[in-house]
Amino acid sequence: MSDTPNRDAKLVQLLNEAYAKERQLEIALADHAESATREDYAKQLKAHLKETKSHASVVSRRIKQLGGTPEMVSLPGPEGLAHAAETVAGALGKAKAAAQGSLHAMRGSGEQAKMLHNARVEYAQEAEEIATYLVIESLAATVGDKETAKLARDIRREEERMQKFLTGLLPELSADVAHDTIPVSEIDGPAAHRTASSGRA
Repeated sequence: MSDTPNRDAKLVQLLNEAYAKERQLEIALADHAESATREDYAKQLKAHLKETKSHASVVSRRIKQLGGTPEMVSLPGPEGLAHAAETVAGALGKAKAAAQGSLHAMRGSGEQAKMLHNARVEYAQEAEEIATYLVIESLAATVGDKETAKLARDIRREEERMQKFLTGLLPELSADVAHDTIPVSEIDGPAAHRTASSGRA
């Protein structure tokens, strides 16, 4: 990277953050799709998993074109873990363990609660990805890298579509959880007549 221009090095840094996130989400989305019992949700997760794999591939290719190496970097977070790069195998192993851990934490709850938990996690992850790609798009446009800006914009739009799907899904899953865990006698209004199975594909 020593011969890489500063602008490209900065873009590679940001693209590697996006690449690491996409690779980590491949594991989580696959696990969530397996555990989803609602047909429309499972179908959407599988479709977005394909998009996520495609995102990782095109981001990896662009990193190489800019003179960088795709890496599973530690992502910025509250603990400030934005330092060393990790091996792909190690980082993916951690991502798989984290995804399985979240599923294990939900054991003992109903399937509706598991899906609601997973959808909330996915919503937050989509927000993080949207922000990352917006930053990449803006920085690339500022320095005149039209190709990277377009790549980031195209991916961001797909992430926004997934988040929009989740925005519509979360209230339905919340209502299902209510019907699973709260006696009908304690539910007021139109929702009292809704069953947990209504609204399913």
